[in-house]
Amino acid sequence: MELDVAIIAVALLCFVGQLIAWLWQFHTKNTDIVDITWALLIVISGLIYVALAEGSGFHRYIVLLIPIAWYARLAWHLIDRYQVEHEDGRYQQLRAHWSDNTQAKLFVFFMFQAVLAFAFSYPVAVIVSSHQDFDIFDGIGIAIAVLSFIGVTLSDYQLRQFKRRKDTKGKVCNIGLWRYSRHPNYFFEWTHWFAYPLIGWHAEQGWLLWIYPVLMLLFLLKLTGIPFNEQQNIRSKGDAYREYQRQTNKFFLGPTK
Repeated sequence: MELDVAIIAVALLCFVGQLIAWLWQFHTKNTDIVDITWALLIVISGLIYVALAEGSGFHRYIVLLIPIAWYARLAWHLIDRYQVEHEDGRYQQLRAHWSDNTQAKLFVFFMFQAVLAFAFSYPVAVIVSSHQDFDIFDGIGIAIAVLSFIGVTLSDYQLRQFKRRKDTKGKVCNIGLWRYSRHPNYFFEWTHWFAYPLIGWHAEQGWLLWIYPVLMLLFLLKLTGIPFNEQQNIRSKGDAYREYQRQTNKFFLGPTK
C-alpha cells in the first residue's frame, strides 16, 4: 500500500516539477532548465521510494548509490554549467524550428520529460520492494554502477577541462575518453542501466528492468541524445567535427579509425 502511495506521489511530483520548470522557462526564455529538473526529479523520486519502501535493508538503501547519487551528480553538473542568459544551442534550434505556438509546443515537451522522469525512476520502486538478501547479482550490479560512475565523471571532467582552455573555439574535444568515443558520457550513462536489472533480479517485477537499457540506448542514439548533440556540433565546429566523426566511434568505446 505504501508503495502505491509512493508511485502516485512521484507521478504528481514529476508533472508539477516540470510545470514549474516550464513556467521558469517562460520567464527566462531558457529551456536548459528542463534537463536540470529531469535529473532532480529522479533524485527526489528515489528518496520518496526509499522512505516508503518495505523491502530488505540492502535493496532499500542501495538506491542511494543508483540512481540517487548518479543523478545528483548529473544535476550538479547541469547546474554548474547553467547560464540564464545563454540557452544551449540545441534548444535555440528547437525554438527556431517551433516558430509557431512555441510555448504550447514547449509545454508538451516539458510534460513529456515529466513522463520520462516518472518512467526512469520506476526501477527504484521495483528494487526497493525486493526482500531478497544480497547475492552475486547485486555484487555485479554494484560493480557496473561504480565503473559507469567513474567513466561518466571522468568524461565530464575531461570535457570541462578542454572547454576551459583559451584556444578551443571551433576545435573538437578528442582527449582522454573522447578520443575513443564521440559520446563517452552517453556511453557510461547507458551502461549504468544494466545495474538495475541485476540488482532487482529477484524482485517481483525485476524482469521489467531489462527494458531500460534498450530504451536508454534508443533515446540516446535515435531521439533526444546524440542526434541533437551532433547537429549542434556540426553547426558550431563545421569541418572539424565532420573529420572527428570520420575518425572516432559514434558511441561505443573503440580505437580511432
